Amino acid sequence: MRLFLAATLVLSAGARPVLADGGHAHGKMISFGSPGTQTEVTRTIEVEASDSMRFKPATIRVKRNEVVRFVVTNIGKIAHEFSIGDVATQRAHAKMMMSMPDMKHEDDQTTITIEPGQSKTLIWKFDRWPAGPIEIGCHVPGHYEAGMRARIVLAK
Repeated sequence: MRLFLAATLVLSAGARPVLADGGHAHGKMISFGSPGTQTEVTRTIEVEASDSMRFKPATIRVKRNEVVRFVVTNIGKIAHEFSIGDVATQRAHAKMMMSMPDMKHEDDQTTITIEPGQSKTLIWKFDRWPAGPIEIGCHVPGHYEAGMRARIVLAK
């Protein structure tokens, strides 16, 4: 109850808690950046999600502190996700999606659900970089395991 009240106070004060799993209540701070805003965008990257279980491009190079607007288009006939995260976040999200396979991400900081033929936007600020890799994953059950992921590489 105390945690709920504290979160309510933080949200009512206008702050957005930044959780490692995009707000799925695990409470760990994000190590791989932070949500960006439209006014901060320094570059737009268009990404395709397809039913061949691939993202295009498969590797995305970003600079430290760059704010990227990802415009993700689902060119397939089934729903896909675009979830940004480090290895631990991707594992936690995959586990959650296995228990809730029909979950749709509507108000999530790190994940969007893209229906067939739809385009959606996620803005991300690369102001923190973890020790390990950052990747994009689709955790609709079976998609990530089939190879639906993209690497994010820090450009030198």
